[in-house]
Amino acid sequence: MQVNPKPANPYYNRDAVRDLSMFFGRQDELRILYNAIDKRQCFSIVGSRHIGKSSLLQFLGEPELQQRYGYDLHDRIFILTDCREFLQRTREDFFRSVCDQIVAQSRHRISLQQSSLSEESKFKSLLEDIRRAGFRPVLLMDAFDRVTRNPHFDPDFFSFLRSLAGIYDLISYVTASRKPLYDVCHSDAVASSPFFNIFQNCTLGPLTLEEARALITTPAHLAGCDFTPQEVEWVLAQAGRHPFFVQVACHHLFEENLRQHHQQVDLKHVQECMYRDLIPHFDNLWHDLDENQKSDLKLEALQLSNPRRHIPELSESLLFRKRIREIAQTEAPTITIKDVKDALDNLDDTDFLDSCTLSETRYVALRARGETAPQTANKKGKLVRDFLRTGFERMRPGNSLRTDSALEWRLYNILWYHYFRYHLPNPQTAARLNIGSMRQFYREQERALQALLKELLAMENDSINAGE
Repeated sequence: MQVNPKPANPYYNRDAVRDLSMFFGRQDELRILYNAIDKRQCFSIVGSRHIGKSSLLQFLGEPELQQRYGYDLHDRIFILTDCREFLQRTREDFFRSVCDQIVAQSRHRISLQQSSLSEESKFKSLLEDIRRAGFRPVLLMDAFDRVTRNPHFDPDFFSFLRSLAGIYDLISYVTASRKPLYDVCHSDAVASSPFFNIFQNCTLGPLTLEEARALITTPAHLAGCDFTPQEVEWVLAQAGRHPFFVQVACHHLFEENLRQHHQQVDLKHVQECMYRDLIPHFDNLWHDLDENQKSDLKLEALQLSNPRRHIPELSESLLFRKRIREIAQTEAPTITIKDVKDALDNLDDTDFLDSCTLSETRYVALRARGETAPQTANKKGKLVRDFLRTGFERMRPGNSLRTDSALEWRLYNILWYHYFRYHLPNPQTAARLNIGSMRQFYREQERALQALLKELLAMENDSINAGE
C-alpha cells in the first residue's frame, strides 16, 4: 500500500530568504529603494538582526520584483557582496573581493577583464568598463558595519568610494547594517566622512499586519496544510510581526499539525518549542540594544497594555516580552532589610529616597513612566515613599480595628508609631505597645521590617510578572 508523503515544511529560512516565493512584504521599502536606484541615489538599509535586510538585498536585482512595482532597471547590474568577512581584513582585500564579485555577477550581461593595476584602480577601471558598455552598477553591501568598524578602512577609503558615486557618477551604493553607519564607525574621523552624507536611510521595522498574515498563511496553503484562523491569530500573538519570529513560529506549528494530523494540536508544546528555539536569538537582539532601548523594553514587557511600543518588531511578540521579563527579574535589584530600614529612616528625605535601592525597582519604574504629569524633580523619591506606604498598608491584619494591645496588630503598630505616623523614639514606641524590654522590642521590630520587606518583594514580583 502506497503511503502519501507528508508535505515538506515550507518555513525553513533561518538566514536570508533564497526563494522569491517565500519573500513577503516590504512593499513600501521596495518602492522607496527602486525609486532611489532609478535616480542613481545611495541608500542605507538599517534594521535589527534577522529583520530581513539580507533578504531585501538578495532580491533587489530580480526583474520580476522590479516589474511588480513598475520599474524597468534592465540597465542596472546589481552586485551583491557580503562584508561580514571584512571586520579584520584590509582595504586591498575588500577591493580584490569586490572586483571578483563584479566580474562573476556581471558575466551574464558583459564580459569583463581585470587589469594588473592596484586593487583600487582595478575597481574604478571595472566600473568605467561597465559604464562604457551602457550599464550602471549598483553595489549592494550587506553587513557594511563590519567595514566601518575596521581600523584598516580610513577616511581616505570612504572618500574614494564617495568620489566614484559623486564626481565620477560611476556607481550607486545600497548598504545594510544593524545601526546607522555613522553610529558604528571605529573613529570620529571616519564618522565625520562626507561619504555618509550621500546616503538616505531606509529603516526596516516589523511587517505590516497584512504582510505578516500573508507570511503565515500563504506557504502553509501552498503546501496543502492550512492553518486555522485561530492558529493564525495565535502565531501573531506569539511572534508579533517580526518576519524571523513568524518563520520560527510557523515552522513549529506546521510540524505539530503534521504530527497530530490537525487534530488536538498542542499549542503549549508548540510554544515551548518556539521559545526554546528563539531564546538565543532574543538574547543576541537584547545584546545589540543600547541602555535606553533596554530600559524602554523592560518597562513595556512589564505593562499589561501598552499601545505605543518603541521597538514594535520586538516588543509585540509575547515570547520576546516573556524573555525580557526573565532578564528583568534576573537584573532586578536585591532589596534587603537594610535597604528598607535606610529608606524608612529617611522617609521624609525625598532626595535620599530618589537615589536609594528601592528607587531602582520595577514597581517604581513602571509608575514613574505611567505618570501623565510633567516631569518633576525627585519623582522617583516620592514614588519610593508611596511604595513603602502601600507595602505597609498591606500588613494590616484583616478587617479588625487597630488597637495598641492587639497582638495581631503589633508588627503594624511598631512601624506605625516609629516611622509612618508619630515618629516616636523606639523606647516610647515600646512603652506605647506595652513591650516589656528593649531587647524584645528590637526582636519585634526586626520581625516588622521582615514583614514589610515581604510585602514589598511581593509587589515587585507582581510588577515583573504583570506583562501577560
